[in-house]
Amino acid sequence: MVSLFEHQDSQEFLERAYSLLMAEADRGCVLLGVSMLDEELTTMFKSRLPEDTSNSRKKAIFDGKGAFGTLSSKLDIAFVCQVLPEDLVNCMHRLRKLRNDLAHQASPFTIQENLETIFEIFDKVSGNLAAGIAHMSGEFVYQTFLQKIMDANHPLDEGKKLFESQEEAISYLEQNDEIKTTLVEQRIKFMFVIGIACLGALIIFYREKYLGMIENKA
Repeated sequence: MVSLFEHQDSQEFLERAYSLLMAEADRGCVLLGVSMLDEELTTMFKSRLPEDTSNSRKKAIFDGKGAFGTLSSKLDIAFVCQVLPEDLVNCMHRLRKLRNDLAHQASPFTIQENLETIFEIFDKVSGNLAAGIAHMSGEFVYQTFLQKIMDANHPLDEGKKLFESQEEAISYLEQNDEIKTTLVEQRIKFMFVIGIACLGALIIFYREKYLGMIENKA
């Protein structure tokens, strides 16, 4: 999965997704995350336009009333023209539906309470994406927390570390239910964010694959 982020654009998408989505409430995280994928699809399709396409024609194609004016239409065109694989298209269609439901839903929403549905959505992508993001999120959140408390100084002695070993820090974590609950919440949200980042990286991968084919034909 790490190889997905080798391209600079993919790395930038991951960094942007993390900084923006982790700061959002869960509902906003879903809405903004899907919007970011929508923008990446637009970038992908624009990369396929002839170089001499006028700005007015681009606007007509990609505005709300144009052929590529909605996320749904972009995904359907990507499927019909075999621009993106079916599993990726199906995954993003499910995310689009979730976004639409949330946009018209007044009741409270948390990613944690809808974790099974969200896991099923990401599981539509082949290559064990759902399992991969679950593993990555746990490793990142817990290792980040452990590193933070291992670097912390003792409140009564600034010349001494709060914990003398990682085992001691882990023992403290295992005995603190409040911290464990907080970390579980962070992990679940980060799992969604890294899932969005992976989908964005896949869109970039297929964009670059197409551009590479064009360059080889030239």
